Amino acid sequence: MATISFKEDLVVTDVRKIKEIATALQQPKRKEINSIQPQKLPKNAGAIWFKRSEN
Repeated sequence: MATISFKEDLVVTDVRKIKEIATALQQPKRKEINSIQPQKLPKNAGAIWFKRSEN
């Protein structure tokens, strides 16, 4: 989530809402959400992306 979407000076005064937020933050992470590993670069990656021009 982008940090720009948060208000900097947000003050929550509703006790029920504070408890709701605190409870939600204490919940364990959802197991069905997993990060993926990017594919490994090919052995000749340097030659592919960093071609040196011969002028």
